[in-house]
Amino acid sequence: MLTNWPRQATVGTMAPPTDSAQPTPTVGEWFATWFQSRAFKVAPSTLGSNRSLHRLYFDDLADIPLSELTAGRIKDFLAKVEHRCHAQQPGIGQPHTVRHCHALLSAALRDAVDHELIETSPMARVPRPRVPPARPKHLSAAELGRLLDAVHASGDPRALAVDLMARLGLRRNEALGLTWADIDLEDRKIHVRFQIGRVPDPTTPRSTTLVRRELKTMDSRRDLRLAGELVTMLRSHQTSRDAWRPSDLVISLHEGRPVDPDAFTRWLTGIGRALDIRVSPHRLRHSAATLMLNRGASIEAVAKVLGHSDVRVTSVYARVLDETSGAAVELLAGVLDDLPHEARS
Repeated sequence: MLTNWPRQATVGTMAPPTDSAQPTPTVGEWFATWFQSRAFKVAPSTLGSNRSLHRLYFDDLADIPLSELTAGRIKDFLAKVEHRCHAQQPGIGQPHTVRHCHALLSAALRDAVDHELIETSPMARVPRPRVPPARPKHLSAAELGRLLDAVHASGDPRALAVDLMARLGLRRNEALGLTWADIDLEDRKIHVRFQIGRVPDPTTPRSTTLVRRELKTMDSRRDLRLAGELVTMLRSHQTSRDAWRPSDLVISLHEGRPVDPDAFTRWLTGIGRALDIRVSPHRLRHSAATLMLNRGASIEAVAKVLGHSDVRVTSVYARVLDETSGAAVELLAGVLDDLPHEARS
């Protein structure tokens, strides 16, 4: 329940000095009271995030009475937060942290106005911090070409998983969970139904083991067309083995052991770092989607290729046929197959 703090007539002005007059609460005192009431209005995770942000950045405002909190002081506070973000995590946290601090203080002061602790909020004179456009989350065609050249030059069996993600937009665990039974080279189709994942090991307490399990949602289960050089790569990979069974993993280590997904990510990012390319499994998937869209594939077709969980939402506007998603994969294969090698250097 909110404390019944006495009302102040104006922002930046204390109440007239009478015998009964009391100062407004400090910013710190108001936040403590405000968080208690906020527990009934927002999700626990949101409240926890708000409290964490307040604990990390709001000490400089804690002892200032609400009535003395001016736009100038708030601007100084936000500038200091921005400086801290630059000093502690260059390029990370800022400017989003500054904007979050602005939003949290705005909400708290808005409620202070509603409870008549201050007449108006000084935030009205504090512009919302701007956030510059986000850096692209995808690789350019040239970067993707250089990366594919490097992973294949490594001779690592995990290189094929990179191609599967780059050419089909597969999730990391989907690519690592494929077996030869999922791939029809004659009909040039791939059936995405399973993934590799960690589950608790029933034989060893507090440990996990890698298993192949079904995808979580029906939307993620999909059939995709194999196109371009990927067909040749898969045939070559299959014939390079002395013997293989349909149940064997396509991407495996010695003796058919599954590839640990986290170890795969570290391997991939290490190769990217050597090339000065910021890459991750998710960035590969995002790159595949971007290249398809840039070459004219519809958003609905790309959603179908990627197996997005919200594909039902997009299906309200358009029903996508299997031929359409196949055409999207053909477009992506054409981009990568026809890319000049000199563009990768």
